[in-house]
Amino acid sequence: MITVEHLRATGHLAPFTDADLELLLGATTARTFQAGETLCIQGRSASSCFILLSGVVAVVKEDEGRTRLLTRLPAGTFAGQLALVDRSPRIATLLAETEVTALELTRDVFDRLVASSSPLAYRFQIEIAVATGRQLREADRRLAAVLQTHGRRSTVTPELAIRTSAELATLRHIRDAVGDVDVPFEPIDVVEIIRPERILGTNEPL
Repeated sequence: MITVEHLRATGHLAPFTDADLELLLGATTARTFQAGETLCIQGRSASSCFILLSGVVAVVKEDEGRTRLLTRLPAGTFAGQLALVDRSPRIATLLAETEVTALELTRDVFDRLVASSSPLAYRFQIEIAVATGRQLREADRRLAAVLQTHGRRSTVTPELAIRTSAELATLRHIRDAVGDVDVPFEPIDVVEIIRPERILGTNEPL
């Protein structure tokens, strides 16, 4: 059973009041995903966000027939939060790498919270805005650093060109995705190509 104490241990929810967290428990649905299941799929309609309470989720993006690993999300982060304010399709797939426990908040429920002037909805809106702004600034910084580093090279070998192209492609995908996932940038160092069969989509997520 998920309690207020469990939510309090989640980094982003620590500033919330007990009343907010009780309301959140009542407004969300507890979900469990087995390793290999998808929380949401790139290109599908978006109608909910997830608060990850346990496990590890991979953020992957299809690009020209390849599946790129953008990052991994640990417990204590949000995923898919743009679904609460934007009706655009999902821009990345969330894949459970381990068993994952999450709370799912649908846009319909969130809209009702907003309409009722709930402090919880206000806090979520602030969190989305702050996280997205921070992540976009960091993505831009890393893109600029890659361009500056390789722009100073007098000799560009084929291997360097391929590596630079991969780095830039990955960072641009991350920049596209940061509004929809709570991306921790520090661990992202390489591009990993994931076999398509790992994306099972067996639970037909929203």
